[in-house]
Amino acid sequence: MSAERRRELLQSCAYFARLEPQLLDRIGLMLVQRRFRAGERIFAEGDDEGAAALHIVDSGVVRIFKLSLEGREQVLRLMRPGDTFADVPAFDGGPYPANADALEPATVYILPRRALLALLREHPDIAVGSLQIMAARLRHMTGLVEDLSLRRVMARVARLILENQGNASLSQSQMAAMVGTAREMVNRSLHTLAERGAISLDGPAIVVLDAEALSEIVESG
Repeated sequence: MSAERRRELLQSCAYFARLEPQLLDRIGLMLVQRRFRAGERIFAEGDDEGAAALHIVDSGVVRIFKLSLEGREQVLRLMRPGDTFADVPAFDGGPYPANADALEPATVYILPRRALLALLREHPDIAVGSLQIMAARLRHMTGLVEDLSLRRVMARVARLILENQGNASLSQSQMAAMVGTAREMVNRSLHTLAERGAISLDGPAIVVLDAEALSEIVESG
């Protein structure tokens, strides 16, 4: 990757958006590139205590998920180009709190924890960006807890569709892992939404026909 492209990638992250080009170029030299095949594990929950690194998605989609003892998955978030992940262990020195794998072929840049902490001490603007990202993460997790505990499956599916408009299609199994239910329940919800005219189903593709109707279903819970 060219220095200019690394600079653009860093500027797309809230951590580094306020920094001068010269500093971005310096940070760009610290990044380590890694490429992953679809389905390849990036890291596992519990790994790398004290050495977890900040990850930045350059291309592809990365899935962050938890696994129960029975093997059931709960997808916490999908990370796309410009998104960062593994932020918490990179800051607190703990192990990775969840698993990450590539949902499709992905290129990820890694900033080692030692380099990240040194930059934070030198440049307060990075700390401001860090607070913004952590606040966004907290809002997302609060919304996930609300969905799983208070919203019906169809409302969860409607919200997922709205959040993923224009992005790569998700399989029904992937959607089920994200909304915390069985694939059959997702299938039933999708057909109900299609019957109501909120979406249309074209094979695996979901086309939003009435975003307002989907929003009303989400709000109704």
